[in-house]
Amino acid sequence: MAQDTLEGLYFLAGLGTPWPPPGGGGEGGSFSVSTGMITAHQLYNYIIDHASTYGMKPLRMSKAAVATDNRKGTADLHEYALVALWNSSGSYKDLEGLHHHDDFDVSLVVCHNAAPFEEQSDGERHLLRLRFYVIMTSQRELFPHLTADMRRFKKLPQIYRDPNEPGSHHSRDRAESTGSSGDSQDLWEERSSEAAAVSATSDGNEFYPLTRGRPGTQGLVYSSPLFPLLNNEVASARKQIQASVEQAMGHCRRDNLWRRLFHGDHMALDKLKLARLSFTELEELLQAVQSHSVGDIDPQLDYFLTMSPAWYQSLIKVLLSRFPQSCRHFDDNGIQYLAVLNQKFTDCFVLVFLDIQAGKTSLKVVFRELLPSQPQASSSPPPQLVSMYHHLESVVNTACYNLWTGLL
Repeated sequence: MAQDTLEGLYFLAGLGTPWPPPGGGGEGGSFSVSTGMITAHQLYNYIIDHASTYGMKPLRMSKAAVATDNRKGTADLHEYALVALWNSSGSYKDLEGLHHHDDFDVSLVVCHNAAPFEEQSDGERHLLRLRFYVIMTSQRELFPHLTADMRRFKKLPQIYRDPNEPGSHHSRDRAESTGSSGDSQDLWEERSSEAAAVSATSDGNEFYPLTRGRPGTQGLVYSSPLFPLLNNEVASARKQIQASVEQAMGHCRRDNLWRRLFHGDHMALDKLKLARLSFTELEELLQAVQSHSVGDIDPQLDYFLTMSPAWYQSLIKVLLSRFPQSCRHFDDNGIQYLAVLNQKFTDCFVLVFLDIQAGKTSLKVVFRELLPSQPQASSSPPPQLVSMYHHLESVVNTACYNLWTGLL
């Protein structure tokens, strides 16, 4: 990630100055994980689109248009970071060795550390690389860069960048967020210039030395001798990132399979090149979603759960004839699944299961996520729930028709 983008992140996210001021500090690290069948870009974009699910917020960063060597004209580059904020408290020693107890605002900034997708090898496309930064600022000193004693600084920390890291060259362009203002940028540059001038004449010690070459850390990294509790926050942030990424991998895979189930056979969406779901992928999807027997939704429907496998075989044929555009039929050595899709509420479908050899059957409603909560008697049910009941009713009516024809 470009250094100007990083500086913009520190300032625009309200994280103070780019060097650790009195009453605060910052430290960063990196995280990488194999994404399996999902590409890293796809996974990171999914996390950005569903950031609130993982306790974070997306932060858009824009860069001035830059010319490329292998393309004509210019291209607008946009990057998205993830930001999370929380509070912490703890004790620390100041430069004189005095103990203090303080409350802190902790800020986590996560960035995707990757080259453009088209420039990556196949292995790189399936390896998610993240760089994260944890910044602690004292709640007593809301704007520490306005009150910092600059005589404490011998010099401004220099940026350490790995020469072998892609994109390590310094860019002239300033990365800016859509919510930034010109006055804020001027203040940023003015404070940085003033700090540089003061530090050049100061004979004090550096407030925080830089950490260079430490395994697992890259880019702008500060050690924090005055704030040992910062290490705890960094460890906590790493666990949060790991848990969020693992959860997002499952969600992203689930949503991809769900989308292919609904649109993989749709001729109008053939341009999306969504492959039809296989039998194995359907069973994988069913393990990742929520399902409820029709008897749990309405006890009166328990009767259909007592029907024979032969009746379920005829029901599948009738449903295929009744809903030809909405049915997805899967058959593997006598084990059959029939998904009757709901075109209005696409987060659920009715599933008919039949295993002829084992004599097993089931009739369920499958939800992509948790079943919507049942409304109170005094309130109207949500539209999604109404659509689900209407869809289930149409399937039940077809099942009743199958019962009627069986009596003739």
